[in-house]
Amino acid sequence: MKFIKDLSMLHIIPMVIGLIFLIALVVVLATTVMLRKDLVHEESLQLAGKFKNRFDAAFVGSETCKKCHERIYLEWKTSLHSRMMRDVKADPLANIGNFDMPSDVRTFGRDVITYTLGSQWRQQYLKKEGEDLIVLPASYHFPSDKWTPYQAGQSQKRKWWIECAGCHATGVDPVNKTFVETGVACEACHGPGSNHVEAVPGFEIPTIISASRLNSGLSAQICGSCHTRGRDMTGKYAFPVDYQTHKGEANLRLYFKEVSHSNGDEAEYFWPSGESKYSNQQYLDWKQSEHAKVGVVCATCHSVHQSKTGITSNLDASNLLLAIRSKTRLFEDRLCKSCHTTVQYRSVHRIHTFGSCVRCHMPRVASIGEAGDAHSHTFRFMFPQATLEAGGVDKQPNACNSCHHHKDTPVDAMVGFLEAAKKRDMPVPFTVHQRQ
Repeated sequence: MKFIKDLSMLHIIPMVIGLIFLIALVVVLATTVMLRKDLVHEESLQLAGKFKNRFDAAFVGSETCKKCHERIYLEWKTSLHSRMMRDVKADPLANIGNFDMPSDVRTFGRDVITYTLGSQWRQQYLKKEGEDLIVLPASYHFPSDKWTPYQAGQSQKRKWWIECAGCHATGVDPVNKTFVETGVACEACHGPGSNHVEAVPGFEIPTIISASRLNSGLSAQICGSCHTRGRDMTGKYAFPVDYQTHKGEANLRLYFKEVSHSNGDEAEYFWPSGESKYSNQQYLDWKQSEHAKVGVVCATCHSVHQSKTGITSNLDASNLLLAIRSKTRLFEDRLCKSCHTTVQYRSVHRIHTFGSCVRCHMPRVASIGEAGDAHSHTFRFMFPQATLEAGGVDKQPNACNSCHHHKDTPVDAMVGFLEAAKKRDMPVPFTVHQRQ
């Protein structure tokens, strides 16, 4: 009997183990199904989204953009745009000014500085006074290691909220004196991103602005809203306040009155030939250009996210620096000749095959303090004849005398050289080319 009983137990034990395993498996499967159900429900809520367009969107900040666009965010984070304005408390190394240098121009110390503006050509500084931010009256020029006056008199206070804010910070409300983020961040160009973050699946594109998807005029206006000069329609602000939330959709002209060469009262901003006299007017030049007519826009030539160009190999140090400064997709001639190809060099191009397209068609028209040059963006050749008629290079610069080699060559001699070069490829008699 004992043997039979032991034998029965041997049969029962596997059945018990099997039952326990089955119960455990059922529990695991049930738990998994329940968790999966909850997860699917949660994901469905997330994927449901709320928006199909970008109307009435709000600013969310570039850190939110980073969650999905990390690589682009990191490229932008090291670009000049991101460093246009920096908080010295959050980033003490943002202040690159040489405050140990004695200066009769600078009357303030680093301890009063709240924000820095810029870092490439020169750096300017903001001081907080109550709710206002005031631009301090001296600039530090980084390459030359010099301090220069920024304002005509130290008694004058340049009010940042009125004159500068819209192009140095993102999500600016100058009335309430607030902004979402320092620097030219993602939403400064792509518009407020809250609707994009909560877009209905399949509607990610219409809930944000991408310049590459716009017509050439609207695309260029995104850059042009800062790279210009003028006042908003109220006449109070030096930037288009309401355009910030309508970039890419609305016409900049409805929000901003630009200075114009055609208006006599704005002649102080332009040379007689029409090119700009000052920096940050590239958009005004571009509108006069043949590029504008055929749809070649800012982003065609410039890389707005990256701090370096796409091709930088085989460049010496000075050329590499120029490429980084201008943020062009290719360096100078390589960029121009990627579109402008020719079998032969004729006329004036015959004697400039060693030179640069940019040096002749984008000559220096202004100096950015002591640090760098502002170049024309009309892409027209600036003739020495115009300088001769205006009465000197100081009254009208030209492409020939802007060259270091020819900076001291008499203007009338440059006119003669140019005429001789053109006539070399003209069939005789030359008078046929003067007939209408």
